[in-house]
Amino acid sequence: MKNYTLQENETILFRGSCILMPDGKRDESNEEKSDIILTNLNIVLFVKEKKFLRTKEEILAYSVGDVKIYDETVQIIRRKSNVDIYLKTAEIFADFCEEKCAKEFCDKALKLISGNSKFVRGVKKTQKAIQETNDALDIDIAAIAKTGAAFACEVALTSGAGEATKGGSKISQVIAKAIMGRKNGQKETQALIESEDDSN
Repeated sequence: MKNYTLQENETILFRGSCILMPDGKRDESNEEKSDIILTNLNIVLFVKEKKFLRTKEEILAYSVGDVKIYDETVQIIRRKSNVDIYLKTAEIFADFCEEKCAKEFCDKALKLISGNSKFVRGVKKTQKAIQETNDALDIDIAAIAKTGAAFACEVALTSGAGEATKGGSKISQVIAKAIMGRKNGQKETQALIESEDDSN
C-alpha cells in the first residue's frame, strides 16, 4: 500500500492481486500482477507497468459509491476468476487468477454496496423471480407449492416412502389442477364483480 494513505474512517475489507485486462481482453505481453484493495470507501488499484526495463506503479482509487446499480443489481460480475466492475466513470476488468480470491472480493464488495449478505441477496432474487412469475401467469406459486407439498406428505404417510416416489406424476396432476382451479376461480370472481358493477 505504498503511497496510499487510508482515511480516518477507512478500513480494508479485502487485499489481493490481479492481472488487469484493458477493454476486457488479456494482454499476453503484460502479465504483471497489480495489487488491489477494497476498503469501505474505495476500490484501490496499484497498477504496475513495465517501461524501459523499469516497473512503474500508478495508484487509482475509485469510490465504491460510483459502482453502477441497475434494477437493484450491483454491476460487479464474476465469471470464475474474472471480475468486471462497471463504474460511472470507468470499467475495470481483472483476472484474480484464482476463483476463490475473485469470489471473496465479489462477496465483500456486493455486501458493502448492497448492504446485504450473499444469503439475503439470494433470497431477494428468489422472491423477485416468484413475484414476476405470479404476475406473468396470474397465479400464486406459494399456494400451489403448499398444495403439492400437502399431497406429497399424504402419499408418503398413506403409501410409505417407496410408494411416495411413484406419486410424482400424481403431484404434477394436482399442481396442474390447482393452477387451473385458481385461474378459473379468479375468472369467476372477476365475472361476478363485473356483473355486480353492471347491475348497479
